[in-house]
Amino acid sequence: MKTKARTFIEEVHDSRYVLSQLVLQQLILRYRRTVLGYLWTLINPLLMMTVMALVFATLFKAELKTFAVFLFAGMIPWNFFSSVVTQSGSSFINNEALIKKIYLPKIIFPLSITFALLIDSVLSFLALSVIIMTIGGSLSWALIFIPISYLLLFFFALGVGLIMSVATVFFRDLQHVVLIAMQGLFFLTPILYRPDELMGNLVWFVRLNPVVPFIDLFRAPLYLASLPTSGVILESILISLSAMSLGLFVFLRQQRQIVFRL
Repeated sequence: MKTKARTFIEEVHDSRYVLSQLVLQQLILRYRRTVLGYLWTLINPLLMMTVMALVFATLFKAELKTFAVFLFAGMIPWNFFSSVVTQSGSSFINNEALIKKIYLPKIIFPLSITFALLIDSVLSFLALSVIIMTIGGSLSWALIFIPISYLLLFFFALGVGLIMSVATVFFRDLQHVVLIAMQGLFFLTPILYRPDELMGNLVWFVRLNPVVPFIDLFRAPLYLASLPTSGVILESILISLSAMSLGLFVFLRQQRQIVFRL
């Protein structure tokens, strides 16, 4: 077992140049032939979050500055997680020709998507930090925890993404179902509201939502100007490890079948 794990890690390490090129390709092709180019990586989430902040601050009769920071802090981890899950589903299908042509560790395809989206998310985070300062918000020392928040979120999203990438090869309709499922999950994640504002049976659905602790990992430093609680950190670590372990298990179990299902 150790030998197989070591061989797997060595193969991924030996393919690091291909991985870096796939990440670069993801970043370049996304906005090729557009006037603003890669600036859309920053403009898209900024415009979306600004519109949502204006609309929902009006609906909830909340102070715009306070609600904007609250919303931004929740949307940053959600956008990253949602994008990884939905885009990983087509990672093998979109690279079918390359997979059938040469041998490469197949994990580098969903991994490249996750890394590219991580770069997008970090750039958006930096841009949103500037906006928060512009509208009168403040950035605290608690932001030193954000890299750890991203690390835990990265492994959680990658683990779920690995499962999706394999499952979609066997069930092609799944990539369409996931888009709808993520829209439903969005409203069961406390991004537009606080969990303590909920009543009835929905409270249990939100409590069982594995994305919630990762929202808190970002919201505490950005919105509350404090470190996440030890309970949130521990829960996030357990969920990340569980998701990554399950994702690797599913991937390693089915990776030889992927090429025959494409």
